Amino acid sequence: MVPNFETLLECPFCGEEKAVLSLLSGNTFGGQQWSDLKSIYPMLPRVSPIQRCPACGKYYFEKEARRRSGQDYSFNKGNLTYEQLKEATIQFGENLSQENRAILNRLLVWGYNDNYNREGSADTEVPDQEKRYIDAVLDELIASDGIDDIVRAEYCRERGRFEEALALLDKCHPKEEHLVEIIEKVKVHAKEGSIIAFRI
Repeated sequence: MVPNFETLLECPFCGEEKAVLSLLSGNTFGGQQWSDLKSIYPMLPRVSPIQRCPACGKYYFEKEARRRSGQDYSFNKGNLTYEQLKEATIQFGENLSQENRAILNRLLVWGYNDNYNREGSADTEVPDQEKRYIDAVLDELIASDGIDDIVRAEYCRERGRFEEALALLDKCHPKEEHLVEIIEKVKVHAKEGSIIAFRI
């Protein structure tokens, strides 16, 4: 991993600049991939798609912010907690593009799974209101356009809609061996009645 000079993101609400990571190069060595599409690459870290302004506390999409290169180095990715992502959801309201809504919902699922539902994480009891909240997010992702049936099936499985997940996967016949292996793993977890996000 070779860092570049920091990127300075301008808050669209107050104009405050926030320094975040920029890379010249990186690699995927030692990476992790998860069934919920989350990936962790220590040598190829990524800036969070949604940022929180440290000055005014407002949330914005990183790709839409004005930016310039700084003169220093930063390793700040601007990652948000699950609670912060829920705050961002309230701020954004209903006026999001389909693409941005999908980004937000995917981050919400990752945040929830990190807290309550990821293989190897602490055994934390899920409050009923949190389960209802993420179920609604998963239902929206399942109903959305632009995702393939393998991903849709995984969201169904995490939602507890196991029969739907299996029916979708039975229609998937990819040629790529790694996708065949993923399908079989998702099927096993669905047949076991497991909603836990697992490492691929």
